[in-house]
Amino acid sequence: MASSTSAALAQWQRIEALVQAWLDERQQLIVLLCTMQGLKGLSAVQPNDNPQPIHRQVQRFCQLLMDYISAGYFEVYRELVNEARHFQRDNPTLTRQILAKLDRSTDAALAFNEDFEHPDQCLAQRDVLPERISALMETLEERFALEDQLILSIHQQDPPYQQATH
Repeated sequence: MASSTSAALAQWQRIEALVQAWLDERQQLIVLLCTMQGLKGLSAVQPNDNPQPIHRQVQRFCQLLMDYISAGYFEVYRELVNEARHFQRDNPTLTRQILAKLDRSTDAALAFNEDFEHPDQCLAQRDVLPERISALMETLEERFALEDQLILSIHQQDPPYQQATH
């Protein structure tokens, strides 16, 4: 019994560390997105101005966004679903609904990345960048709320061994 409790705790701690690292990455993404929100004057950039720092920020944001989304799909969501099954916290209907809604925001993030990840694309579309950033910000706010709902519905705050003793 002690070894199964120990194994359950180790699994929970591993998932907790994964989720926390991912949420830290989310925080970096939010900070960079808020910084980019200040690029509203971007469309006023003159042809002879050097817009490279702007592109570097956008490119860094695109890379972080893709890393964050990939980690969600290929690591965090999978581990949460496995945890739900393992600890009998599975609500398949809710999980499927959340994951389907996350797919829509993923499409928006992928489209943003595709449109702005390369310098030439970013420069060619700099007039629409502020509006696209605002729209993406709204989409990501919804995504983060859904991800939080997924985490809270599965990965409860108490490790499994503590729940058994309550």
